[in-house]
Amino acid sequence: MLAMVLGVAFILVGVLVAVSPERLLSLADWESRRGLYIAAALRVVSGLVLILAAPASRSPTGFRIVGAIALLAGLVLPPIPTDRWTTFIRWWTKEHRNLYRASATVAILLGTFIVYAALP
Repeated sequence: MLAMVLGVAFILVGVLVAVSPERLLSLADWESRRGLYIAAALRVVSGLVLILAAPASRSPTGFRIVGAIALLAGLVLPPIPTDRWTTFIRWWTKEHRNLYRASATVAILLGTFIVYAALP
């Protein structure tokens, strides 16, 4: 059930970024150390949910792979210096706005996969 909620959240975030990218950016100060920790925590939680939900899903290998990537990404983020994190966030969201919006498609597709695979 948590995996399905996670998938729906991915879809909603993807739609939000596609429609109004600034709205997601206004939810937190993503350019700060706190924003870095929030991003890391979201990835760790997502990864754990997918890994734990894998045995009951339609695609256990897919869940394990995506979960492991998310978990690893969440564990790698905290040691990144704040100035590099800020530079990356600005580059991603302001200098490459079309790429940032295109990432919404990836979130929607990933969320759709998660919802489908989590269905009984």
